Amino acid sequence: MARAVFLSYAREDTAAALRIAEALRSHGVEVWFDQSELRGGDAWDQKIRSQIKECALFVPIVSEKTRSRREGYFRLEWKLAVERTHLMAEGVPFLAPVVVDATPETAAVVPAEFLRVQWIRLPGAFPTPQFVEQIKGMLDEPVDRVGSAPQAHAATRTRPSRSRPWTIGALAAVIVALLVALVMARRPLAPPVAAPAEAQPRVADSKSIAVLPFENMSEDKGNAFFADGIHEDVLTSLSFIRDLHVVSRTSVMQYRGTTKPIKQIGQELGVAYVLEGSVRREGNKVRVTGQLIDARTDEHVWANAYDREVTDIFAIQGELAEAIASALQSVISPETKALIARRPTENSEAYDDYLKARQILNSTFVDGYDPAVSLLSDAVRLDPKFAAAWAELASMRAFAYFSLDQSEGQFSVAKEAIDNAVRLAPGDPSVIEGLGDYYYYGYRDYLRATEQYMKLAQMRPNDPEVYHSLGLIQRRQGRFTESLANLRQGLVLDPASFDYVVEITLSLMSGNRYGEADDVMRNYATAHQATLETDWWLNQIAFLSRGATDGVEAFSRRQVDPSAHVKHLFFRKADALMTGNWAEFARLDSEQRYFDGIPWYTHWTQDVSAAECFAESGDMAAARKRASEAMVLMKPELVRQPDNAILWAELSLANALLGNRDETLRSAKRSAELLPESRDAVAGPANSVTCAYAFAWIGEKDRAMAEFERLLRVPFGNVNIYSSRASWRPLRDEPRFKALVSDLRNNDPLY
Repeated sequence: MARAVFLSYAREDTAAALRIAEALRSHGVEVWFDQSELRGGDAWDQKIRSQIKECALFVPIVSEKTRSRREGYFRLEWKLAVERTHLMAEGVPFLAPVVVDATPETAAVVPAEFLRVQWIRLPGAFPTPQFVEQIKGMLDEPVDRVGSAPQAHAATRTRPSRSRPWTIGALAAVIVALLVALVMARRPLAPPVAAPAEAQPRVADSKSIAVLPFENMSEDKGNAFFADGIHEDVLTSLSFIRDLHVVSRTSVMQYRGTTKPIKQIGQELGVAYVLEGSVRREGNKVRVTGQLIDARTDEHVWANAYDREVTDIFAIQGELAEAIASALQSVISPETKALIARRPTENSEAYDDYLKARQILNSTFVDGYDPAVSLLSDAVRLDPKFAAAWAELASMRAFAYFSLDQSEGQFSVAKEAIDNAVRLAPGDPSVIEGLGDYYYYGYRDYLRATEQYMKLAQMRPNDPEVYHSLGLIQRRQGRFTESLANLRQGLVLDPASFDYVVEITLSLMSGNRYGEADDVMRNYATAHQATLETDWWLNQIAFLSRGATDGVEAFSRRQVDPSAHVKHLFFRKADALMTGNWAEFARLDSEQRYFDGIPWYTHWTQDVSAAECFAESGDMAAARKRASEAMVLMKPELVRQPDNAILWAELSLANALLGNRDETLRSAKRSAELLPESRDAVAGPANSVTCAYAFAWIGEKDRAMAEFERLLRVPFGNVNIYSSRASWRPLRDEPRFKALVSDLRNNDPLY
């Protein structure tokens, strides 16, 4: 039997078939499919029957086009393939349907045999490296059944999850989820990563490289942003080279200023080569030096110095990337050379502003949003043709709209920026990324966002964000198993990323998979030294999995550096919410009413949270007072953001605590209309639990109970049997409620 793939498609899907065929062929896979106009007849019939009989894998392309075509030669091909399966042993992989749009399996018009195997989804028909590897694996090693290929969504920055995980529901969940934003907020805000303790040597790929942070050799130490920018751009250039394995920026930043031997660094990172570099900028002159070292032998491969005008910095980056590729014997295609050689701007001042903004965002999104937006705005003012700066500005504005300010003004600014970027350079990788962000954050249009990110995946095939970012989108779609697989693969490629660890932990906990969540966080804490953040997460897992409070109590007594005092109080308030320690919450609230470390953790959010906690404790006077204060803040926000579903959900709870029954029901209905769970499987259930609390407080106990029971079995439903025992005061004495929170089966895994 030939080790070939037979590609079957309707003529309307020709472009999709060509993309898939080219991707497979470029990786050495033999592909059979008829590209001629000849269809039907004896010659065609004999050829097709022979190929379907001899191929190793039959890949039918499924789409809306095939669904609408009730007749076609591709349907004969499908029937011939199905007939062949009747001669095969059970478990032999042969049928591998690939869906190139949003067509659900239940709506596709396909042979019944197609529905008995796992389908592969490639929105937009942009085959990823993971898809190719999946197909190659199926050809090389038969498995029990056809599995789904990871689908890639690439993006250079971490995409945050504005989720509200598994605490006492309502506003307690907000605090925990916003803590996720605190530790990862689009750009990592994790503690500095310590080098792995007693890292085990790993076998190095001969085409693997780590580019250590470039040293700023300029007399003006303020030029550190420029050295960091060159370092990041070199990494980006290398990421375009298909057969190189380039260690991510997150993983190499721990070695800034290190005195460790290169050989040890290579062993810790599992790479064959290490590049050290420096940047000196004086006036309009710049010198970039680099030395490539074989980390296996500690031998210098080459050392180069590049002296140019600042305006030629892009040429230096390209030459450096090509020199590295040559040393590692990597082939650079003409398309890749063009990507590496592109010049984003001819204006050095605009480029400086762009790099400064990027440096800020790499350090902190929380405090860096406003100054970064200002710098990017300056960059596009200095060079209105700077497409990459327009795209980054659009991405930031769209994310702000998604997370913080769902006003028409914020959205229109994002739209203007992305329209400019696409008009200037639609094929530029940074513009493709920005457009994906715009669709994701601006519209929750997961299909179009994924299409853009998968285009980027073709350009940067070894970026861990190919997996991580797709995982975040799949999670919003409710595809939790697929999401988790891709999030895990992202961590494999970038094991030093704390934000990746947080997102995996969050997904596992939302599905009641506490043992796995503990393993992920504990392994990271062991390898990179435990911190305030890792200890807090481990305590959360211990309580929510088995009701253990010893870790929470020890955490509250922990001595911390004065600089971490405010954050420590924030963690402790979250713990008091989770465990139902209302007296401790009230005490901490009197010490620190607001936490201002997260822009989108608004004062009105924190006030509604506190009001609900006071009500849980039985102090309805304090609850109504705080709810009234929250309403004063929320009403003008409602004028600015009339379509903010989260705002409407929290208005529902505030009104419930104030006894405004009609407004409670109206607000809850509006929240569900604006963002149903089917549109967002993370934020939707979170809003549902907030509204369920509201129903309970206005006496709609049956409705609240039904929602509570349902949400116990919904990932990101934000209810847990241990934390719920101390909350849900209006339902607490109901026999049905007691039975639900006492049944340990309600803590079983959800997926």
